[in-house]
Amino acid sequence: VVSTQSTGDMDKTHYLVVWFWRIVARFTNEDRVALMRFVSGRSRLPNDIADVSQRFQIMKTDKSKDGLPTSQTCFFQLRLPDYSSEVVMEERLRYAIHNCRSIDADNYMLARNVDNNAAGSFEDGII
Repeated sequence: VVSTQSTGDMDKTHYLVVWFWRIVARFTNEDRVALMRFVSGRSRLPNDIADVSQRFQIMKTDKSKDGLPTSQTCFFQLRLPDYSSEVVMEERLRYAIHNCRSIDADNYMLARNVDNNAAGSFEDGII
């Protein structure tokens, strides 16, 4: 379990935080991997929990009600607008985690390594 920090006027009893954890409890393992990728840019936590340098943060934003959540992967942070219901929040969260792929650092590094190897190596003098 990752330690969670809520910021601003949110604490563990704030309705968005309570809804979030109830939604995550209903997630499949595939959904949880997608959530990790969305908030951290990685598909899994390190093997040793001591290697987690930041606490997972949930923040409330001033974006329009019932909008899509956003994240700041460098800060392991999920940013949630206000939601009219838990159902709407779950729909928006599922959409965001399954359709936002541009922050996938795992695939970026794999593709980058493949591209670099195809172009040559440092030892070949071709970069």
